[in-house]
Amino acid sequence: MDISFLICTYNAPELIKRCLNSILKQDYKGSKEIILVDGGSNSETLEVLKEYKSKNKNIRIIKNKKRLPEGYGKGKWLGWRNCKGKFVFIIDQDNEIRDKNCVKEMLKPFKDDVFGCLCPTYVKEKDSLTNKYIALMGTDPVFAYRSVDGIRNLKKIGEDKKDYTIITINKDNLIITGGNCFIYRKDWLDEVGGYTQDTENIARLVGSGHNKAAISKKASTHHLAIRGFLDFVKKKKKWAKTYEKNSGFSYSPLNKEEKHKWIVNLFFIFSVLPTLAISLRQFIKTREKAWLLHPILSWITGFIYFWYTFLRLKM
Repeated sequence: MDISFLICTYNAPELIKRCLNSILKQDYKGSKEIILVDGGSNSETLEVLKEYKSKNKNIRIIKNKKRLPEGYGKGKWLGWRNCKGKFVFIIDQDNEIRDKNCVKEMLKPFKDDVFGCLCPTYVKEKDSLTNKYIALMGTDPVFAYRSVDGIRNLKKIGEDKKDYTIITINKDNLIITGGNCFIYRKDWLDEVGGYTQDTENIARLVGSGHNKAAISKKASTHHLAIRGFLDFVKKKKKWAKTYEKNSGFSYSPLNKEEKHKWIVNLFFIFSVLPTLAISLRQFIKTREKAWLLHPILSWITGFIYFWYTFLRLKM
């Protein structure tokens, strides 16, 4: 088996159809399978999964009794355990691969010994401003300063190749690559214990000496992550409530360089003016109105995180 597509599903039949159709349309001749790990969906969603399975012998459905997608023993871990491909393509159900050559383009960098390749997020004109902003800066404005999405849209990053960019990740100052549309080299992932959680995977891979990843230039995904402003706030509150520290990666600064960047980042967020300057500069440069949300969403996310951290400390 050449490639395994891994999707965690839960109660979103139309999004799942959109995601699956974009995979099935891929102009890729190698052998492939699709692993659907379901976290307890309703009957309507399960019927959709079964319908696709009945039409394609390469689709398998696995039950995720723990329901959540990330973490040891949960959705993506179960999927990884069942994948047979040389490469594992992790794609969240709210993603749609935009180009039929996406897989072929994302596999090109592996000749340069990268551990994985990510698919940049497409800014769709008809989306809400909030979802456009997420496409530009990633799903978390507070940590955009150390995420690939946030960095690559603000400045040059990595070593340019013809069809992709190579980034070398420093284990003492990890870059967050995300995991909503990402291909891993399975044997290297197996070496470090398999898939648990996206940031933890990267930490373990980089710690083992596999420190190069790639960003495709000719592939993109449309990530329908946020419907609007209120949906954004709701999801940030849920993440802050349920966040658990893992052993392989820490969002807290661990050394002098990380502490310096973290303090500067917090100053930018809570003093507002620096993030406002960034948003105005990017708006003037691109004419994309979503950039104007940067100071607002950064401040709100920072406040939510500090509030729930304070509540946990009181308990």
